[in-house]
Amino acid sequence: MARIEMLASLLVALLASAAPSSAHMTPPFTVGERAEYDVKYGIIHAGNGSLSVVGIDTVRGRGAYHFRLTLSAGVNLLFYKYSIRDTMQSWVDTATFQSLRFTQDQHDRNKTRIKRYEIFPERHGYTDGDRPEQASVSDPLDDISFLYFVRSQRLDVGTTMEVPRHFKPQSNPVTLKVLRKDTIEAVGRRWPTIVVQPIIKTSTMFSDGSEAKVWLSDDSARVIVQINAKLSIGSITMKLQSYQSSANTPRLP
Repeated sequence: MARIEMLASLLVALLASAAPSSAHMTPPFTVGERAEYDVKYGIIHAGNGSLSVVGIDTVRGRGAYHFRLTLSAGVNLLFYKYSIRDTMQSWVDTATFQSLRFTQDQHDRNKTRIKRYEIFPERHGYTDGDRPEQASVSDPLDDISFLYFVRSQRLDVGTTMEVPRHFKPQSNPVTLKVLRKDTIEAVGRRWPTIVVQPIIKTSTMFSDGSEAKVWLSDDSARVIVQINAKLSIGSITMKLQSYQSSANTPRLP
């Protein structure tokens, strides 16, 4: 199985010239939102994943949404073995929706990847661990905040958008194709969805050629219902298993 930096560089921002700015965006999520996913490799159950709005923290004196993604998956076949554990976290300014901090702790087979980024929108820079500060973009988003940003945007079938907002300039522009509408079953109900294809200049599951697709609920919440991507051998699918819109609402199912 190809390296799965699951949902890394996930989806894309949709900030075309006519789109509203981050400062005026209305979040479709609330603190306490949590989505859990069943992960399959082909038809084989391979693990579980989750996306959550953990809370509002303080980063360098600013209020910041704290987002978290987790993935634990593995395949043990006669001819192939693979396993991964991945936790990515993002802190995003609640006023401007600009990334302030991004971390990743990944254990991929026998490899461990630890990333610690501090992002400074006010001076268009970011640091990578102990390395010297590098140039960034004017309105930065990281891999996870892209996911939450796109949920607030208008998605018109047949449109393609390019957005130069990834905090690492070499990963820009990020492209999003809005393909079609679809209805799929998950969490004991039928979900009307919008199917989008993100394309990112990385070697992740959302690179050009993986044909990754994301199913978002066709309503104001834009819940991520399903993700599918081709790998070097077979394909991987994440399907919504349970969903809780906030800490004060019951979980589905």
